[in-house]
Amino acid sequence: MEKLGQAKVSELAGVSQATVSRLLEEARRRGIVQITVKPFSAQDKELEENLKTKYHLDFAIVIKGATSHSEENRRHALGHFAGPLISKLIKPNTIVCVAAGRHIYSLSENMHPANSSGVTFIQAMGDISTHIKEDDAIEITRKLAKRWNGQFLRLQAPAITTNSQTYEAFVSHDQIRFVLSRMDSADLAFVGIGVHGNSVFYDRDFLKTNDINYLINKGVVGEICGHFFNRDGEECDTEYRNRVIGVSLEQLKKIPQVIAVTSGANRAEALAAAIRGNLINSLVIDDIGARELLQIS
Repeated sequence: MEKLGQAKVSELAGVSQATVSRLLEEARRRGIVQITVKPFSAQDKELEENLKTKYHLDFAIVIKGATSHSEENRRHALGHFAGPLISKLIKPNTIVCVAAGRHIYSLSENMHPANSSGVTFIQAMGDISTHIKEDDAIEITRKLAKRWNGQFLRLQAPAITTNSQTYEAFVSHDQIRFVLSRMDSADLAFVGIGVHGNSVFYDRDFLKTNDINYLINKGVVGEICGHFFNRDGEECDTEYRNRVIGVSLEQLKKIPQVIAVTSGANRAEALAAAIRGNLINSLVIDDIGARELLQIS
């Protein structure tokens, strides 16, 4: 209780340090000395309630994380602790849209079915490049469908086409038109939030510095599934607007549960805009991002 080391106790008691150690072990065995560890909760319940109250969210999951951790470690922690909680939302016969991104990938790696059957997973956005990676929508969706033993609807198209003519050619295809129409019936969607210089499109070199400057000048504050939106959550009039193949912002607004999965303080403005525009209604985030989001007026 006085925080004395064993050497100091042996000196004061006039016995060897080995005796002190033996007596402490005996005291633990008899129950005279007990060691208890307070149960750890990865969630910050207070921040969760504050977010739900301020932004009228259906639910919010806020995962604690040490500020010294890297962005990658924080993503892993977010996925590790939130994945099992999110899995419970996938009920039998649910239709789930799944976007791309490192946060969604981390979440999906920790998601496992809980007696759910007849689930359909839809690739919510096309492929960003020909070099498919683990955090592409096609890979995440495929793995979840296999894990749930569910149906996988692949969107065999690029996320953003080179021009409007190419877009029309793709969406006129029967298979692609069918997948896009099935998104109208989705019950649940997992999306990421892209910001200037930090999005899956930027990581894959689809967007260059000049493109970022162009988007900023157009009033863009964030991106969901290739759709660039302003501070009110409305899609901006950019050159990409009519070239995106995937779930539309209007479809997202009609999906009962749209969950944004993200971390960090730099996405707060984009998150607030997405909430204002009714593009998302639920949130999985870390404590740093949550606190920053609560500072937005």
